[in-house]
Amino acid sequence: MVYRLLKYYLPFLLVISNLSFAQRTSTYTRYGVGDIYYSYSARTLSMGHSGTAMLNSDYVEILNPASWADLSRVRFELSFAYDELRLSNSNETKYYGDGIFKGVTFGFPVSEANKIGLVFGLVPYSRINYEVNENIVDTITGNYKTTYLGKGGLSKIFIGSSFQLPGEFLLGATLEYYFGNIKYTSKVAFDNTSYYPAEYELNFAPKGFGTTIGFISPNMADLLNSSSISNLRLGLSANIIGQLNTDTSFVSRSSSLVDSISSGKTKMDVPMRLNAGVHITFVNVYNLALDYFYQPWTEFKLSQINQSNLSDVHRISLGFEYRPQRVPGISFLEQIMFRAGLSYEMSQYNFDGNNLRQYSVFGGFAIPLSPENTIDLGFEYSVRGTKEDNLLEENFIRINLGISFGDIWFIRYDK
Repeated sequence: MVYRLLKYYLPFLLVISNLSFAQRTSTYTRYGVGDIYYSYSARTLSMGHSGTAMLNSDYVEILNPASWADLSRVRFELSFAYDELRLSNSNETKYYGDGIFKGVTFGFPVSEANKIGLVFGLVPYSRINYEVNENIVDTITGNYKTTYLGKGGLSKIFIGSSFQLPGEFLLGATLEYYFGNIKYTSKVAFDNTSYYPAEYELNFAPKGFGTTIGFISPNMADLLNSSSISNLRLGLSANIIGQLNTDTSFVSRSSSLVDSISSGKTKMDVPMRLNAGVHITFVNVYNLALDYFYQPWTEFKLSQINQSNLSDVHRISLGFEYRPQRVPGISFLEQIMFRAGLSYEMSQYNFDGNNLRQYSVFGGFAIPLSPENTIDLGFEYSVRGTKEDNLLEENFIRINLGISFGDIWFIRYDK
């Protein structure tokens, strides 16, 4: 009974206007594997999640592994975030927020001549964390409350490297291991104590391997014949996840009994993600990045079954960065890097032909601790969805704190 409710009726219950909410992510994360993280770092977020074609000498970015070719120091980076969600329907507005760990990476240059950089890390891929409550008036059984919860998501551990091909083309690739737990819970609690409360829990634990393959072109600034443009590159990356082996379980709980109704194994198919971008540097200090992102979530399958509320994602991002040149005598304030971004996204969520769109603005800056170490702050404000047609409008505020440390290791001294 409750399993049918989860499968067939919950999609409608999640969007009607007489429910109350208590979650840390969007209610729409019920579908697929939740909201997707495009990147983990404060720097990338503040530039609108753009930078597929950017080489990074003093940051470890995960959009494109080919970008590690320019690493000049051993780098260790951590990232944390605070997410606030304002959820509105036609009747009310609620606010929720929490802090999360966004990832850790470690990278170092191996060969400057061959542009080999080696990076490994742990970052989240997606997140689910919602709670929906509904109070039911029933003249037969008496009033009762139903609660629907979703928690979990996917994470990945990865190791990867970059390499320079003939013609100064840069190639990068990773080996990735995906793992996670996704839990959907349905609870019923009666006002009449003669009826026992009930709880049903559906668990999915996917795991498997994937890869990200990236490419960055050589500097093509000379083609523009402009003295103000010092760098022009194109970039492309593809994130490919193999079919994930998924353990499943369906558990029933009551006040006196826990019953494992069923358990088994199935397959989860997460669609390939494509990023394409262009990066231009003006007068050596202004970086402009334009990215296009595509992921066909209509191809997502769980137990060989598609989900009708998923659509293909199309996202366009524009990012800007002011990076002052390091010259002797520069003051502390003159060393601060400033960033901004915009993005438009047709999200993966679709209800009755309404493809939910997301509009976002970004900003941020980097405070130097030393020539190679920075504290980065990134800010995002996004609006997704609509209050019309019994749907939800979501306003996100995200604050991302990143810490990037760089040092020189593995120096060979002449004897």
